[in-house]
Amino acid sequence: MRALLVTVLVAATLWAGYWFVGSRAMERAAEGWFAAQQGGALVAQRSGLSVAGFPNRFDLTVTEPRLTDTQRGIGWQAPFAQIFTMSWKPWHLIATLPQNQTLTLPGQEVTVTSTLIQGSLVLVPGTDLTLDRTAIAGDGIALASSAGWEAAAASLRFGTRRAPDSATAQEAALDLTTLTPDAGFRAALAPLSDLPEQIDLIRLDTVLGLSAPLDRHAAANRPALTELRLREGLIRWGDMVASAKGDLTPAADGTPEGRIEIRIDQWRKLIPVFIAAGLVTTEGAQTLTRALELYAQQGDDPDTLTVPLTFANGFMTLGPLPLGPAPAIFQRQ
Repeated sequence: MRALLVTVLVAATLWAGYWFVGSRAMERAAEGWFAAQQGGALVAQRSGLSVAGFPNRFDLTVTEPRLTDTQRGIGWQAPFAQIFTMSWKPWHLIATLPQNQTLTLPGQEVTVTSTLIQGSLVLVPGTDLTLDRTAIAGDGIALASSAGWEAAAASLRFGTRRAPDSATAQEAALDLTTLTPDAGFRAALAPLSDLPEQIDLIRLDTVLGLSAPLDRHAAANRPALTELRLREGLIRWGDMVASAKGDLTPAADGTPEGRIEIRIDQWRKLIPVFIAAGLVTTEGAQTLTRALELYAQQGDDPDTLTVPLTFANGFMTLGPLPLGPAPAIFQRQ
């Protein structure tokens, strides 16, 4: 009995020592990360930092974190951020964010409120700390911009994982449900369309090819996007359903090259959306409708439009319609 008691006491002492060493290492790593950002393009600030959770967890709490990208003019701040990990598997991190956050974008600030936002990050155990997978879940999300617009979504689900057929690619997926657009947009659309005020579902399922793996060497290797595979893009809005799939690769100037196949059921209901969004005028919409009607008549159902979005030589075209310069979503080669 005495031997068992001694064994338990020794094990408890060793475990406590492991926790205190691990918590101190986590605190130093967090402090070091904040210190390393000073003087660079990314400015990281906080008013406090602490680690708790003895004996089974490492709970890192950062008080009043503020991140600012001085080159792009974007930033994020919140009252706190917390990262939790079980002491026996420190490669699995769980994060919780507050119900109120602020995003700084060029020319505006966006207040983000929610009933819940949580995330997790899992690394591959080893010295390289390669990213295995991530997940973010949010419920009751609302955005309010200082520029005057608002939007909301019932739920958000976002995740990534290592692609099984590539050492560097990541699969990434996003689901937004019951999306409520800005009130001004809805007011402009209402007299033009019978579409409901809320968009039922927006979904993206992609594979992102990268030039280097996402691991602890990423700051030096600077992984760049080398390929974008859209396995599924989906918008379900009342009886209008739009889907898309295709592949894009970079040209030398960073603009995309490739083709996205788009299918829209009840496509005529998309025209008032363009008008309400200010993308086309009423007169321009008539011309656009006639052109797309001719294109749709080539298929089996005139209410279903199947049209390619083509990227070539720095420009975009939707079927026969030129859309203008293509965005540079890739780095220059």
